[in-house]
Amino acid sequence: MLSCYEDLPEKEDVVQDSDCCGNGCTNCILDNKPRPSKRVLLAGKRNVILSYTRFRLLRREALESGSDGQVLLLHFAHAADEDGEAAGDAVLDIPPGHHVMLRVGSLLRPYSPYWSDFLAREFRILVKLVPEGPMSQHLQAVQPNDLLEFRGPIGQYVHNPQPARCIYIIAQGVAIAPTLPLVRQVLDNEEDMSRLWHLVCARDLQHVYFRKEMLEFAQFWNYRSYLYLPHQQCDTTACQEAGHCAQECPQLRHNLRYKETAKVSRLDASELATHLNPAIPGQRVLIVAGDSSFQKIMAQVATESLDVDPANIYML
Repeated sequence: MLSCYEDLPEKEDVVQDSDCCGNGCTNCILDNKPRPSKRVLLAGKRNVILSYTRFRLLRREALESGSDGQVLLLHFAHAADEDGEAAGDAVLDIPPGHHVMLRVGSLLRPYSPYWSDFLAREFRILVKLVPEGPMSQHLQAVQPNDLLEFRGPIGQYVHNPQPARCIYIIAQGVAIAPTLPLVRQVLDNEEDMSRLWHLVCARDLQHVYFRKEMLEFAQFWNYRSYLYLPHQQCDTTACQEAGHCAQECPQLRHNLRYKETAKVSRLDASELATHLNPAIPGQRVLIVAGDSSFQKIMAQVATESLDVDPANIYML
């Protein structure tokens, strides 16, 4: 698979051991150093985020708050005025499947944007705050106009539209966010005949994010989404007594939107195998977004259930 970062002669920013966040990221910055892409070179611009750069928080929106933590939508814009740089000479390039590193003092944490604007130099991330987490405590306190430092892009996944592929994207909870650009880059290219299976694992329907976007994706012939909701529970007597909804729960069916398919179960090996159709041609690719244990389990299961070559498995 060709990379958009291949054979680039330009100077790279120095990456030191201290740039690693120490969280055991699959795509560690020490192994995937931020470099200019061909898109940036063709534009004749400079990617502002290759080294730590200040971004201003434009919008902070709380999507939910529960016992397992709060989820925030954060929208940032490059603070060119703070960095004393000419805005016209810079762009923001964060390819789909790549993340950026947030630095607060000596604290480092990776976050994967679900939307970015190349020319306006803006991006958005979805963050789940972890109770007592050092970075979560800091993000809990940030307000619009605050400045934060980011660096990137960091990652290794590159999509090649030719030949067409069968792409299985498995997302866990808020990690659905960085999978959206992966879907868009296929659907926005009329010449890309790749097929997409978007398998979303969430606690219940309330914890499924970006349902509107998935419904928009569903208008395309080569996109299918499936929701796996093992803890879905309606307020009917039967569901309350069972501890979860039945598969044909009328209230659950009523709450689903057009073309939404949901199952009150976990995504296991047997269920994953139902999405394999040997009659559909194309190399199989698996992309998993979630915590490290979820990624490991899904990668092991998919190797057999979807007959995916381990070399074609990518972790976000």
